[in-house]
Formats: sequence, structure tokens, C-alpha cells
Amino acid sequence: MKRHTSKAAYKEESRLFYIAVFSCVAVFAAYVYFLSASIVHVVMRKEADTQIASLGTSVSQLEARYIEMQHSVSSEVATHDGFVVADKKIFIDKAKNTLVLLQN
Repeated sequence: MKRHTSKAAYKEESRLFYIAVFSCVAVFAAYVYFLSASIVHVVMRKEADTQIASLGTSVSQLEARYIEMQHSVSSEVATHDGFVVADKKIFIDKAKNTLVLLQN
């Protein structure tokens, strides 16, 4: 009877050993997969950041060009009807004693 129980115990131990080895291999494979996936995502994020920066530069250059062209067009339109650029600028003073309507 001792032989029979020792063979059964040996089979249980070998099964547990193979399960443990398989579990270690599966955990290691999952670790390698997730490590490589995270590296790929870091590289993709850096590329996206670089692309965002270059697109931001392009947009700011286009905005500057647009504003420049807009000012040149408004100067052309303003001088087209005989208007001239004012040399002396007049500013409005908002002090209380200079208002047209005084408060009671």
C-alpha cells in the first residue's frame, strides 16, 4: 500500500511541477509582450509629439502670413477711396469730468 501512495504522490508532485513551470513560462511571455507593447507605444507617442510640434509651427506660420495679407488688403481698401493715414492719433479720455452725460 505504501508503493501505491508514493506513486500517486509522485504523480501529483510532477503535475504540480509542470503546472508551475507552465505558469512561469506564461507569465514570462506575458511580461515580454507587454514590455514590447509599451516600448512601441512610447515610440509612437514621441513620433506623434514631433508631428504635432511641426504642424503647430506650420499653422503659426500660416496664421502670421494670413494676418500680414489681411493688413495689406485693409490698407489697400482704406486708401482706395481717398482716405489717408492719420498722423495725429486721438484717444478718448474716460475721466468723469470729461463725459457728456454726468451722473446726478
